Amino acid sequence: MDNIEGMKARTVRLDAHYEVAFHRPAFSRIASFAQIIEPIHDAFNVEVTIPSDAIVLETGNTIATASATLTLSSGLSKFEARLDGYKVHFLDLRSSADIERAKRHTRLFENAVSGFLSDGIPAHSRIVTPIWLEVDGAMEAAESFVRRFAWASDSDDPLQIGATRTSSSVKFQCSNMDDQWTYGITLDKSVLPGTHLFMEIDAGYSSGSQYNSLNKEVEHFTEVTHSVIDKLGLVVE
Repeated sequence: MDNIEGMKARTVRLDAHYEVAFHRPAFSRIASFAQIIEPIHDAFNVEVTIPSDAIVLETGNTIATASATLTLSSGLSKFEARLDGYKVHFLDLRSSADIERAKRHTRLFENAVSGFLSDGIPAHSRIVTPIWLEVDGAMEAAESFVRRFAWASDSDDPLQIGATRTSSSVKFQCSNMDDQWTYGITLDKSVLPGTHLFMEIDAGYSSGSQYNSLNKEVEHFTEVTHSVIDKLGLVVE
């Protein structure tokens, strides 16, 4: 696909999610799972004040019922540890400083959790970034942009069923089996008020990938994201 003439866009909202799933859960920690609160608390307490109710422990004697969740920034940042892996969620990252903070806090959390759940064997990791954009030309331009990548995009009735208007969403599924990664790139018109275009990049890395650490995954993900935005013809301000 050749580069397409640029369409100016501005990021209104950016979320980020990171997940590591274990192939073999940390069975040795079932009985002592509540102790995971201490390394999580100590990892963050050097940088932020942790309210007494910020860490919630769900106890249980099964993999499915044991979890510890740390919530910060009035619910905009959430960190969840389980016996079968861990997850991180950041909502509404507004600036480059917010993004750098998210990376730093993810590293703090991952170091604390992986050190405690030391017998958990990772199977794969995943990075997902939903992005809501405002574009020049508003919703009409966003719909036209998405339709560029759809089948029979110039037709208002591509299925020949008598339609007078057809809107589209597009998803690219990309993979590299040698490097053991997969990417899903979704384009759609946005339903978030004040925005026009929705884009989501969903990356998965197998445990045997050369991108076998958070730093390497984030570096690769950032490189791919910039390439995708450029190739799609988006000029994000």
